[in-house]
Amino acid sequence: MGNGPKCCPSFLMISLDSSIIPAILIFLTLVVALNKLLFQPLLRVQAERESRTTGLMAQTRKRLDHHLELFNQYQTAIKSCRMEGYRRQEQVRAEALKRRAETLAQARMNAEKLTQESRDSIQAQVQAAKAKLDSDAREIAGGIAASILRGTA
Repeated sequence: MGNGPKCCPSFLMISLDSSIIPAILIFLTLVVALNKLLFQPLLRVQAERESRTTGLMAQTRKRLDHHLELFNQYQTAIKSCRMEGYRRQEQVRAEALKRRAETLAQARMNAEKLTQESRDSIQAQVQAAKAKLDSDAREIAGGIAASILRGTA
């Protein structure tokens, strides 16, 4: 198989000779170069992307919270306006009922007054008619009595 010891195959053996030092130096140079040219810029781009993503997410959350707060304020304002509208509606209704009651009471009083005036007028007319009838009855009775007395005398 090869020149090495018989216990291990030759392809598994690494020989440590003077050529290992330039290989290590080349390897370290490549690591430093790749780190500077590839890994750091790649990590920087990933970090910037992550910061933008998380920044946008945070900004979106902040905006969403703001809009939710505005929505809640809007709902509260609508509820308040509805309650104010209902309160005003009840106030107007109460005022209308009060005016209606006052108008009805005034109409009732006017009707009672008119009824009483009509009763008084009718009563006065009845009294006047009775007085006239009484006077006419006395006059007729006087005329009848005079005619009877004249006719018998």
